[in-house]
Amino acid sequence: MPFPISFPIFKTQWQRLNLSYRLLIPLLIPMTCIVASVGTHNWLTQGVIESEQYVQRTQDVLQINQEILISLLNAETSVRGYYINPQADFLEFYQVASNNLPDLLSRLQYLLQENSLQLERSQELAQLSQQRLMQFQQVLRSINNLRRENPPTRQNQLLRQGKTKMDRIRLIIEQLEQEEKRSLIIRKQTLISQLGVQTTILWGSLIISALGTAIAIVLFIKLVEELQERGRYLYESKNLAKTVVASVLDSVIILDGQDLIESFNDAAVRMFGYTSAEVIGKDWRLLLAPTPDLTEANYDTGKHRQGSFFPIEVSFSEISVNHRQIVIIRDMTERQQTAAKLQARSDELARLNKSLSVTNWLLAERNNDLDQFAYVASHDLKAPLRAISNLSEWIEEDLMGEISIENQAQMQLLRRRVHRMDALLDGLLEYSRVGRVPTQVESIDVGVLLAEIMETLEPAETFKIDIMSMPTLNGRKLLLKQVFTNLIDNAIKHHPSQSGLVKISAIDLGGDRYEFAVTDDGKGINPQFHKRIFNVFQTLQARDVKESTGIGLAIVKKIVESEGGQIWLKSELGKGASFHFTWLNLPIERLS
Repeated sequence: MPFPISFPIFKTQWQRLNLSYRLLIPLLIPMTCIVASVGTHNWLTQGVIESEQYVQRTQDVLQINQEILISLLNAETSVRGYYINPQADFLEFYQVASNNLPDLLSRLQYLLQENSLQLERSQELAQLSQQRLMQFQQVLRSINNLRRENPPTRQNQLLRQGKTKMDRIRLIIEQLEQEEKRSLIIRKQTLISQLGVQTTILWGSLIISALGTAIAIVLFIKLVEELQERGRYLYESKNLAKTVVASVLDSVIILDGQDLIESFNDAAVRMFGYTSAEVIGKDWRLLLAPTPDLTEANYDTGKHRQGSFFPIEVSFSEISVNHRQIVIIRDMTERQQTAAKLQARSDELARLNKSLSVTNWLLAERNNDLDQFAYVASHDLKAPLRAISNLSEWIEEDLMGEISIENQAQMQLLRRRVHRMDALLDGLLEYSRVGRVPTQVESIDVGVLLAEIMETLEPAETFKIDIMSMPTLNGRKLLLKQVFTNLIDNAIKHHPSQSGLVKISAIDLGGDRYEFAVTDDGKGINPQFHKRIFNVFQTLQARDVKESTGIGLAIVKKIVESEGGQIWLKSELGKGASFHFTWLNLPIERLS
């Protein structure tokens, strides 16, 4: 049977519900419909009752109005009859009206207390009725006590004065009745409408209840089918579990509530040498070796049927059926052998690590000695060089005017050679320290770094430096600055023109490194020299033509490679040169 709700999202949400909730929902649907129907019926019935009560109240108001009017008319008739024939029998209706009117007026005000306009009218009616009764009392006093002093004309005057009040009373009663009749018509229409709505809602509730019941039946059928499917699935899962347990390499033993063996897989048969029939129903601890004092079983050692012992690892898992347990036993013989081998390897690595530590210490000592030697050598060699340079200047000054032009040129050449040797010593000292001098790792805005380099190099105004979009990375700022400075300075210094172009670009190679390029439009480099130019003391022009130490690119290559990158050249004669190098976003750590 297809799922009763066609929308996939509802079907998915339904299937995600817990089974107990899905069993509860079909019961709740008809119950909810019944409760909703009863509640709706009660609510509508209450509205009908309220309307009927209002209709009854209106009828009561109309009846009381008539009783008030009749009482006043009876009282007036009684007083007029007594006036004509002063017999006590004529005052009977007057007495009844005097006794009934206060109660009638009070009931009228109570019924009209929710309608302010009608309440005001009832209050005015009560006031006029009381005044009318007081006039009747005056007439009666006049008749009884002052008949001789007040002639009939005076008594007739008192009766005529009451006519105005009586007309007002009739008008108020008529207004009250008209308002109540109008309200009565509205209430009757409302009552008829409510009865119609009640009938419609009751039929709708009946239809919804029928639909809810139908849906509940369908859901019950669906649940029955699902439970049957689950039963089949559980049966298949049970068979699959038996197959898995039988094929697993570890021993799997199922124990009952008394720790007796209930199931014994093939791996356990192979591990302990017992057949299933030999151990089922027996205490599983017969598979364990006893402790030295023979009081308990040793859970770390298994016992073979033939009496041999072997290391094991035991784990327990509870089964929520009749307090059963699953015991998984693993043979640890091979693992212990492997652990022994690993321990031997670990000991060997520890020995090698100790030896490496000693080697690193010796290497650090040698590096310190090399730094000291390079510093002393450069210092001791620079001193005589400076002396030679100064001596040549003194000789030239002492022989000013006597020395030939050729000898002056030779003196200048001598000083240039001295300056080149001084630069070579500085370069050698710097080259020896690359990768060994600790440098702080920091965040580098490469664009800002290149701007600083441009301020230091100060190329000619006609020479254009084009810097593309540059990244921000983490690295050793001083080393990256040294690389860019050498490459840009070489591009400017070896350019055949003062109006050349140098372009600096960057490519993100995946987040962990970047590729930078310094490209010029100079005369280019022959491909046969692309590797040679990175060697120490290598220049492509004679030093007499272009003064150079030939060590700058060697330092650049050593810096780039010490930071985990690579550098290469793309160039052809007459087509400019492009130096490319990679730089890690996060530099490699160096051994101290």
